[in-house]
Amino acid sequence: PASLVRGDTYYIADGIYSEHTFNDAESGTTYISIKKATAGDHGTDTGWQSSYGDGQAVFKGLINFTKGYYIWEGITGSGSNYNSYGFKIIPSSCTAEQYLMGIPAMGYSTSQVNHINVSHTAMMTCGESDGTYTQICIYSLARDGYTSSDITISNNYLSNGSSNIIVRQARNWTIRDNYFDGNWSSSVNHGQQISPGNTSNFFLYNNIFKDSTIFIIGAHNEGGGNSNWQVFNNIAIGGKLTAGFAMAESAESDGLVSSQFHNNTFVGVDFGGRGAVFVGKLTNVATQKSYAYNNLFYNCINPRMDNADGTAGAIVHNNNAYLSCTGIFNSSDESAP
Repeated sequence: PASLVRGDTYYIADGIYSEHTFNDAESGTTYISIKKATAGDHGTDTGWQSSYGDGQAVFKGLINFTKGYYIWEGITGSGSNYNSYGFKIIPSSCTAEQYLMGIPAMGYSTSQVNHINVSHTAMMTCGESDGTYTQICIYSLARDGYTSSDITISNNYLSNGSSNIIVRQARNWTIRDNYFDGNWSSSVNHGQQISPGNTSNFFLYNNIFKDSTIFIIGAHNEGGGNSNWQVFNNIAIGGKLTAGFAMAESAESDGLVSSQFHNNTFVGVDFGGRGAVFVGKLTNVATQKSYAYNNLFYNCINPRMDNADGTAGAIVHNNNAYLSCTGIFNSSDESAP
């Protein structure tokens, strides 16, 4: 339906659906739930057929949230099998810019969007081609004064974007248990798996990042820096990078501050010239430094954390393990395997 009722749950059967904007008036903290119908959870049994719940609900085009308090739940799916997810979002065209989910999308930057949960959804753009068309799985663009907050992105599959997540003006996000299956970069579409700008209190954990290009996190200083990121228990496999968790705009200051990078595992990652963690320039090391402990690197190139070309002492690092690694790194960090 065009309009949804607060407090209700809507079950989506297998099939192909068009794009939708969720703009239903908020009512306190009352949620609207959109769930994939399954044999075990589909509402009333009246009219139910098992064929409604044994496949995917596929949405072509933009799923856009311009109001808050929604639960978007595909119910099933995990890991790299994108056909296992209850919901799938794909572009309506491969010869145009592709934004699959907005929280809120471009053109809605004065929409205050809080309390959104997105789970068990495969989001797949068309892939690089000639690199002309911007391709983003999740896009959150807000202006000053309209900051998004209390957003949870969990148990999803995100693939093929130049950036798989771009978020601006945001607080209190959780990004966990997702599978990031590659990104790309071109001269007109700078790539990274996640691109934050003016964000704070982000929790990034239990994700898998496969075949990342340029950055895993490429922080930007648009409208303000990024602070208090808690990055832990993630696995990165493969990829050729400029840096891993990093400030992307190295000429600017205070773009990635006061953050924690712990207990992450990296396998076969080429970290380029700036290493596994790079925060760039800081104006006050004593109050803005970040920490990196208990990370494991196997068969990696240049897993350095000395903040190359940035402010000295900006990353405190120890008890990290480097196994079969080459290039530049601090072997004194190494803990017993």
